[in-house]
Amino acid sequence: MTDEFPDLRQIEAFCAVMTAGSMTGGAKLLGRSQSMVTRLIRDLEISVGFPLFHRNGPRITPTDQGVRFYREAQGLLGSLNRLQENVRAIARNAESSLVVAATPALAAGLLARGIGCMSDHALPGRLHVQSASAQEVVHMVARKEAEFGLVSFPFNNPGVDLAWVGEADCVAAIHRDDPLASHDVIDIASLSGRRMLTMADPFRIRSRIEYALSNAGVEPAAIVDSNMAMVMFTLASRGLGVAILDPVTARTFLHPDLVVRPVNVGIPYFFSAVTPGGGAMSSTVAELSRILRREAPEMMPGLRLHDDDCAVMLEGDSFNGSGTVED
Repeated sequence: MTDEFPDLRQIEAFCAVMTAGSMTGGAKLLGRSQSMVTRLIRDLEISVGFPLFHRNGPRITPTDQGVRFYREAQGLLGSLNRLQENVRAIARNAESSLVVAATPALAAGLLARGIGCMSDHALPGRLHVQSASAQEVVHMVARKEAEFGLVSFPFNNPGVDLAWVGEADCVAAIHRDDPLASHDVIDIASLSGRRMLTMADPFRIRSRIEYALSNAGVEPAAIVDSNMAMVMFTLASRGLGVAILDPVTARTFLHPDLVVRPVNVGIPYFFSAVTPGGGAMSSTVAELSRILRREAPEMMPGLRLHDDDCAVMLEGDSFNGSGTVED
């Protein structure tokens, strides 16, 4: 490894090759010769001090280190593109671009709804909406790679400020022909012996769902899980089971073959608007936060909002999934 920082042309060539899957494809994406791209990649490998690709004749596959480096390189190129945008905006005395981030359900649901409610005057000329895991969103906001985030709990939150916290109960999604679809409220005890559709991560919302089921003595006949709530929603629309999921997904992705019903046991889903720690919000971010806070109860009836008591509320047992579940 050399002490010299990799040339940006090398990083650009590497990202193009990773995207295309070959030196030839990367060269076409960049409008350069294959020999030039190959040379840039080899020089980059010398610069970073490790191989980026396994080579088998003309075929290449990324090394584990190459995959890790790709994530960093993508972030760098994205930051440089935004820098170019902001330089042009400063030259025109225009507002800089805005980067906002959210978990997938919140990005497609509440965040998109809030952005849609902003006036054309309030919207920046360049708006970047990023979707990532909860912890990745927090890291982006803490590092000021994003000026605003919407994130579901739990997450480790050093470096960010909580503007406000929303708390809403999970709901059940059921095929319209299911006998339970005729009920206005689903009795959790009626889910015994049913196939349950739930989230895969045992440390997030699933822990609260499983606690509620266990506390009610519910024994599912089978469990299907996924890392995406939308997958359970779709499976429920095929009549493959009962999905208990966050209210954001349930209110965003409506399906003609599904009905969404409240459950008679509260299973809380927490999410928060976050901003970089210690800094003042720009007028655009403040407006977006205000709109989202207004729209959240419209989207999720029964939503509870927490402001000054955010920190105290999040230390409670109800958030951690170990508190009393009440009818």
